[in-house]
Amino acid sequence: MKVNYQPFQPTITPPGLNRFGLSLQQVSPCSRLQGIVHSYLQVDAAYPTPYPVMPDGTQAVFISANGSRVGGALTKARDLQILHTGGYFGIRFYPGGLRYFFDLDLCEINDQFADDNYLPCHDFGVLHHQIYEKQGFFERARVCEQWLLRHYKPQAGTRFDQALSLVYRHMGNIKVGQLADKIGWSSRHLNRQFRLHTGLNIKAFAQTIRMQHVCKQLYSSPGTTLNIAHELGFFDQAHLINDFKKRLFINPSSFFNQFMSDFYNP
Repeated sequence: MKVNYQPFQPTITPPGLNRFGLSLQQVSPCSRLQGIVHSYLQVDAAYPTPYPVMPDGTQAVFISANGSRVGGALTKARDLQILHTGGYFGIRFYPGGLRYFFDLDLCEINDQFADDNYLPCHDFGVLHHQIYEKQGFFERARVCEQWLLRHYKPQAGTRFDQALSLVYRHMGNIKVGQLADKIGWSSRHLNRQFRLHTGLNIKAFAQTIRMQHVCKQLYSSPGTTLNIAHELGFFDQAHLINDFKKRLFINPSSFFNQFMSDFYNP
């Protein structure tokens, strides 16, 4: 399944990894899971450090030596605390991707990390054991993929998929009523589907995608805040700055300068 959206996390860019003493290994899924699973990845920490994460609409499974967690969609940036050196393995899912494996109400875990009882399957705990039997990253990724394929439930394209695609195409700059009209659902039903499958209502999800585009453009072209504001439908530059600070606790004009020093230190 093709997805015209790539989530952006500054921490796993080259300057971000360098800033926090991290190294990254990452691999894409097999063709059957393309557009559903974003990637398998392992972050290795040279020393205990915060691991800043910004909202991107994704869900993730985090697997460390101490256990497994399922991370819900974030509404604001937060630091994950890496307390020990070594490798931390994860599976990132595109927004809406978990519904291909499990029946879940993702709004239950917004801004939370659920334990291994959250996924309705008997072998999530077994996955942790199997991962840590393997030493190499690619062996661990293969174990995860085999586990996901056992739970995979293929689905034909739905109106929800159409709605996701439209939010991505408009870079988050689309109103709830407009989106509902385009796919032929009521706004109420569409909101219910977004909350169920992404954890966020449409407005919050669209704002997350819009802020993702802001951050990507600031990363590639620092100092273009005013142009970005107009392109992405903000009323003016002040509107963009306020929205940015609400979610990331920092002024966008100094976003990457702060990121290189004391990023996410609200």
